[in-house]
Amino acid sequence: MTDRQAAIILFAMCPQGDKDPVQEPIVPGSLGEPEAEVAPAHFRISTFASLTIPDYRWYWLGLLAYFSAMQMQTVAQGWLVYSMTNSPVALGLVSVAIGIPILLFSMLGGVIADQLDKRRILIVTQILLSIIMLAIAILVSVNAIRFWHLVAGAFLAGLAFVFNVPARLAIIPEIVDRHRLLNSISLNSLGMNLSRVAGPSIAGALIALVGISAVYFIVAALYIVAAISMYAISQNRTPAFNIEGDVIMKNEEHLASKNSTSFPAAIWTDLKEGISYMWHSKITLLLLIMAFVPLVFGLPYINLMPVFAKDVFQMGAEGLGFLMAAAGLGAMAGSLAIASIGDFRHKGILIIVLALGFGLSLVAFGLSHDFELSLITLVIVGGTGTGYMATNNMLIQSNTPHRMLGRVMSLYMVTFALMPLGTLPVAAVAEAIGVGTAVALGGAIVFSFTIVMALSQSSLRHLR
Repeated sequence: MTDRQAAIILFAMCPQGDKDPVQEPIVPGSLGEPEAEVAPAHFRISTFASLTIPDYRWYWLGLLAYFSAMQMQTVAQGWLVYSMTNSPVALGLVSVAIGIPILLFSMLGGVIADQLDKRRILIVTQILLSIIMLAIAILVSVNAIRFWHLVAGAFLAGLAFVFNVPARLAIIPEIVDRHRLLNSISLNSLGMNLSRVAGPSIAGALIALVGISAVYFIVAALYIVAAISMYAISQNRTPAFNIEGDVIMKNEEHLASKNSTSFPAAIWTDLKEGISYMWHSKITLLLLIMAFVPLVFGLPYINLMPVFAKDVFQMGAEGLGFLMAAAGLGAMAGSLAIASIGDFRHKGILIIVLALGFGLSLVAFGLSHDFELSLITLVIVGGTGTGYMATNNMLIQSNTPHRMLGRVMSLYMVTFALMPLGTLPVAAVAEAIGVGTAVALGGAIVFSFTIVMALSQSSLRHLR
C-alpha cells in the first residue's frame, strides 16, 4: 500500500448551537462555511512547531513507524508479485484488491471514525495489519506463498485502511491548534517521506541480502510499534476550534447526543448527513475533484516501479529501492518547504503551480531512459506531488466542521482508492505501449486538467 495513501492528512472544525448533531442535515451555509475569497490572518510559525506538543510527537512517531512499514511492504509486495508473474497486469490486480474495499466501504469508515474513539480505531487496525503481514511472512518462509495469497492480503490490508485513515486524519484537530494545522499536515508528509527515503532502500537491500520474508517480518513489527505509539496518546482530547474559531462542544456533550439513538441508526443517519454536506459544499467538491485526477492518473507510477527497475533500467531490487527513495527524498524536501511557509495566504495558486509541476515531471520521468536522470526527475515528482497533496488536504480540513471530518476524509480516501484501481488500466496501457509512455501520458493528463481547472474555476485561484 502506498502512502497515499496516501496520502492523506488534515483537519478542522465543528458546528454551533445546542441542536442534536445527528438530527439535522448539515449544509455549508448553516455551518458558517467560509467563502473561498476570505483569507485567514497570516501566521508564521517555526518548521517543527507541532512537535512541541507531546501527543503530536507520539502521533508523529507512530506515523513514522506506520508509513515505514507501508513503504517496505510496497517494495516487497511489488517485487514478489512481479518475480512470481513477470506481468504488470498482476501488479495492477494486487492494487485493485487494495482499492476495492476502500472504494466500497470508505464512507462507513468515516462514519465509524466520527462515532467511536479514533485512538482505539488506530490501535486495532494497526494490530490487524501486523497479523496480515506476519501471515504472509510465514507463507514466504515456508515457500507456500501463492499469488492469490497476495491478492487476499492486499484486500484485507485495504479493509483495514478503510477504518485507519479517516481516524488518522480526523484525530489531528484534537491534538494541534488551528494555526499549526498546515504545519502539522506538512510534518505528517515529512514523516511519510522520511519513510519513503529509508523504507524502500532498506527493503531493497534486505530482499537482496536475506530475502523477502525478512522484510515482511519487519513490516509486521513496525505496525505493532505504530499501535504502541497510538496507545501513548492521551485518551482525553477535545478539539479547541471550529471553522469559525469558536470553542466546540465538549466530548461529553457530543457523546450524549450520539447515545440518544441506537448505534446502527446513528450510523445510517450520519452517513446520510455526510453525503448531504459534501453534496452541498462547493469548496469541498472542488477540492475533491482537484485531488481525484492527479491521484488516478499520476500516482499509479509508484505501483509500476518494479517494471521500471527490472525492464527499463535492467536492475534488481536495489535499483527499485533507489527509485522509490529518490521520490521519497523529493517528497521530504517538499514537506519541509510547505511546513516552513506558515499560514501561506495564496494556497489556491500554490496548488495549481504544484500540480503543473507534478504533471510535467511525470512526463519527463516517463520519457527518460537514463537511470541518473530518472532519479533527478523522481525527486521533482516527489516534491511537487507531496506539496500539492499537503496543501489540498489542509484546505479541505480548514473548511470542514470537526464532527464531519471523518466522513469528509473518508470520501477523500475514495480518491486514494481510485489510485490503485487506476493502476490496472495504466498497467494494461503499459503492456501495450510501454511503461514509460503510459506514465508520461498520465502526467500529460494531470498537466492538461490543471490548466483547464485554473482557467475555468476562479474560486480555485482565490482559495486562501
